[in-house]
Amino acid sequence: MTDVQVTIDGIILYCDESVSALQLGNGYTIKKLYFDEIPFRNKIIDGNGKIAISYLGSQRQDEKGTYFMCLHKDDTYQVQLPEIVPGVIYTDKDFDCSNQLEAYYNSEMEYLHKMFSLLRVFKKGNIGLKEVFMEHRFSALGGLINNTHKQTSDNVSRNITDNTVYTLTQEEVIRCNQFLQEYSGQEYLLLKSCIDEFVWGLEQVDLPTGFEQYTTALEMIFLNKNQQGKKEVLSKRVAVLLESDAIRVRSLYDKMKNFYRYRSDSLHEGDGRNISATELIEMEEIVRNVLLKYLELCKTALRNNPSVTWDEIKNNKINELKAVVQLAIVAGTLPA
Repeated sequence: MTDVQVTIDGIILYCDESVSALQLGNGYTIKKLYFDEIPFRNKIIDGNGKIAISYLGSQRQDEKGTYFMCLHKDDTYQVQLPEIVPGVIYTDKDFDCSNQLEAYYNSEMEYLHKMFSLLRVFKKGNIGLKEVFMEHRFSALGGLINNTHKQTSDNVSRNITDNTVYTLTQEEVIRCNQFLQEYSGQEYLLLKSCIDEFVWGLEQVDLPTGFEQYTTALEMIFLNKNQQGKKEVLSKRVAVLLESDAIRVRSLYDKMKNFYRYRSDSLHEGDGRNISATELIEMEEIVRNVLLKYLELCKTALRNNPSVTWDEIKNNKINELKAVVQLAIVAGTLPA
């Protein structure tokens, strides 16, 4: 085995200095760096030496100049070098350990995807990563071979036009760090496909497409396969999950019915005229609130049964919501 030294860097988009207090874990730090201090600044400029368009909206200014909030990690891990067999001719490629480096890279990218997805579930804001720069350095054969392997992850679908800044109060920083710690385990994995659908919606530049992804995320949570009367069922279940006051339950039910119609018009008829930024933001917040409740639900279910599956959690909650909906119908809060 030999040690590999690795550095991981990137610009965190659309956030302010408040995120420097976030605890992402796994050795990652967040730091405010002025442009001239950024060690990888040559990677975030265009051919004319200007800040690349991907990062223009994320730069911040103070009395000292332009700065960014930067992600960084220094790490050491080990790789297995090939066993030397007498009489066999080796080349540098035999010692590049590319598969092992790729495995480390994939693991780190999956971790970052998880943590930034959770940040966007916790609160609104276009926080995230466009590019991640990773550099691995290690030696072989007693220093005869020195390897430097560079990788760049480029999220080509990343929304770089939404200028909603992710900002946290001191109290929110505390709650956010607790949230990341509490929900980054198995409960996240149980809900991952639904969270990914929500995040995919956040990445969309086209308003109707984002709206459609949010609706799909709700369908994945609230509806079984081949569900009849999707609009009614979904609207009622969302309403009773998020609200308890009769007037607010009915109001959310009515809103969700309209939203589902907007989505159907957009998806099936290509008519997205009813979906403005206002509707998109409202729908985003509804899905966010649902995901927050379901993360808590998953955590509770895991305490009771560490081997519980998402399908079991989903079906049990659907049955519970059916009963609550029926009570709301009997009370006259919701229509039959």
